Amino acid sequence: MSDEPGLLRPEVPVALAPLQRFPHLLRCRATGLTGPEFARAQRVTVAWAVLPPAVTLIGLLVPAVRTAALGGAALLGLLVLTRAVLLMVFERRQQRYEPRWLAERTAALRRHEFPVLRCSVRYDETPGLARVYDLTNGDQVGRLLDRRARERAAGTHARATLEFVCATRERVSAVAEVRRELAELELLTVRPDGAPARVSFPQARYLPLPEPGRRPARRAYWALSGPVLVVAAGVGERAGAAGPAVSAR
Repeated sequence: MSDEPGLLRPEVPVALAPLQRFPHLLRCRATGLTGPEFARAQRVTVAWAVLPPAVTLIGLLVPAVRTAALGGAALLGLLVLTRAVLLMVFERRQQRYEPRWLAERTAALRRHEFPVLRCSVRYDETPGLARVYDLTNGDQVGRLLDRRARERAAGTHARATLEFVCATRERVSAVAEVRRELAELELLTVRPDGAPARVSFPQARYLPLPEPGRRPARRAYWALSGPVLVVAAGVGERAGAAGPAVSAR
């Protein structure tokens, strides 16, 4: 599966398990599934199950149409039974496929680098007290590294907020954010001065949104847990930026 940016967003629809041509057509025609909407499909099947006994009753009450009604009821019953069995088979297949799909999307999420729009650091949640750092500017990146070093040495806990670009459901750019203690940020100062900063999440993952009755998930959401890796402008030989360009955790 490709690393399509449109599939890397805070919440995504889970794909149906891929099938060969004939089973795919059977699933579409017999169940109407276009996504893992198994609960809805089962409710429709239950509603259809009322038709055979209703048609049978009509046949018993109206002798003139009894033969046609009983034949129609038998046919409807067969269709309902077939649909119920197919739904059960396809749902079990979806349950086996879902972990693999989540693993593929998780791997793509961990590989992907998102453009950073803004990096701000604050000591508390008081509005207006955040310091913004331009991660495309080597001098400001150096100051951020200095501040992070002081934070680690003093054991203080300023909060950093990274705003980055992701894709919405309509494939239009949107802004997401992640928050960490400044001391926890990992900074790679390897990009040219003026180049856009990028952020990635090496331990992030997609998790399924639970469905009632332990049914296969219809949607999944990302959990941006673990380290936050920021690739920013290099600080060069700037004083106060001693040590290797790749920061330690």
